[in-house]
Amino acid sequence: MLHVARLACLPLLLTTSARALMAPEFYRQARADAPFHVQVAIDKVTPPAAGPGSCKVEGKIAEVFRDAGNKLPVGTPVSFSVACHREGEQVPIGGAKWTDTAVLTSAKYIEVYLAPGVDGYAVAMWNSKIIDAPSKAPQFPVD
Repeated sequence: MLHVARLACLPLLLTTSARALMAPEFYRQARADAPFHVQVAIDKVTPPAAGPGSCKVEGKIAEVFRDAGNKLPVGTPVSFSVACHREGEQVPIGGAKWTDTAVLTSAKYIEVYLAPGVDGYAVAMWNSKIIDAPSKAPQFPVD
């Protein structure tokens, strides 16, 4: 009887674990290791044509908290992609932290941890946060 009860719970356990995000310490470690931590004044957001995907964010550096090699001083143009989805869209299972496309396209500022990417910069393990305004202290700290 106990064996049957364990088998009955197996689909629930498999379904639950497949939808789980990665453990918080992985995202925190990516923030700690990212060579760039900046706040960006958003000029333009280009969402995917359909479905969930990558929104291309273009803007200028508004505030700098970490800048490996002084590559991103205030005022520098920058672009990167943020995982985004429209309301009601089903997102793929995995570790991505999804941002609502409507919220992102209307945002004025975003704080982001960046690393060198294929086409310029990439968000370090989806570590970005929409903010109301730039600030002298991080609004999305490592810890």
